[in-house]
Amino acid sequence: MDDHWSAIEVRQFESKIHYYKALANITDHLLQCLTTERIENPPLFLYEKFNINMDELGTELSLTFEVAEWSGNSFIIKKYLVDTDEEMNLLFNNMISVFCEKAFGQLPERIEIYSLIEGKKETFIPTKKDVSGGLEYLNMIKNLLQEPKKYLKTDSLAVCKSCSYQKRCYEGININQERFNSQ
Repeated sequence: MDDHWSAIEVRQFESKIHYYKALANITDHLLQCLTTERIENPPLFLYEKFNINMDELGTELSLTFEVAEWSGNSFIIKKYLVDTDEEMNLLFNNMISVFCEKAFGQLPERIEIYSLIEGKKETFIPTKKDVSGGLEYLNMIKNLLQEPKKYLKTDSLAVCKSCSYQKRCYEGININQERFNSQ
């Protein structure tokens, strides 16, 4: 927790008390997730990063599996996130379905996404239909990322002040501004 939580700044919270309560809540939910299920076999993957060249997308897809466990006929993918929403779950489900089909030639039996802030688990059962839909979805995202002029720039300080990547964002803006000025 210390390694990953140190990237989160106290100023993103209402107070130091709120910061430490959130940290305690997330830690508690993570420990509950990791200790309530009995694991019969060692994990198939444990925090493993994989890359695969996706000809259909014309790009390389890279994923890190926190945990993949053996199941009766296949394997189960588990993803632990601080917070989730429907769009993030859809993106992850699509990426995993496409990636597993292309890299391993097999879909996982199920995908479990844990929201550590809420202590909830969402379970998805991927199908072959998810692979074709996932390819379309990932291609759409790739096309959007390649056209930055279509991004909506916000002048909202509330959005920037609550963003955990604020420092990195401003560093990127300064680097790009320096490159622009030098040309």
